[in-house]
Amino acid sequence: MNRFGASLAVGLLCLPAILQAQTKATLVSKGPRFEIKKALTDEGTTIVLFIQDTSNIEQQFLASLEKNLPKSPKVGLDVVRLKDLAAPAAVQYKITATPTAIVYDRFARELARTAQPDEIVAAVRKGQLMGRIKWIDEDDPNAPTVYGGPAAMIKRGLPGIVKTMSLRPDAYKMFNIMSTMHFSDGFLKRREHEMIAAYVSSLNKCKF
Repeated sequence: MNRFGASLAVGLLCLPAILQAQTKATLVSKGPRFEIKKALTDEGTTIVLFIQDTSNIEQQFLASLEKNLPKSPKVGLDVVRLKDLAAPAAVQYKITATPTAIVYDRFARELARTAQPDEIVAAVRKGQLMGRIKWIDEDDPNAPTVYGGPAAMIKRGLPGIVKTMSLRPDAYKMFNIMSTMHFSDGFLKRREHEMIAAYVSSLNKCKF
């Protein structure tokens, strides 16, 4: 087989994966009610776009959104085509205008409800950055109680390693005590704590 033939063979083998990676819209309703949990992308972020079935402008909006979303099997685009806002699906999801996109994370929590393409893309990016572990985010009303700090401080951002313990307050409490010891001077200075931690991480081949 010559070089061209080999390249073609590799390309054909890769073609299914390439096609799978494209973010294409899936019709989930033409007006009837539907359950969002059945429409979610597995372990991913899902956009549910409500559009007027007969509007050419909204068809163009859909085509543009398909083009600009990240090409990933973990990003799903579901479409609800409505004849009018009295349709059961529109009432169920409180849609008052079209187009409207609702972006859901992997746990079916609403990340955004908007008709602005940049806000849709931003919400999808937020969903992609979420950890697989279900935790309490900074904007959750229970965050100040769980993390034991003022809301303004928490909203500046918490490391993922901290949020993984949000469902185990007892573990988080112990982690907090250990962190206080690590980041303060005692028998060893803080810089010596950091040197030991860095050395142990290198022994464990830990990228952190």
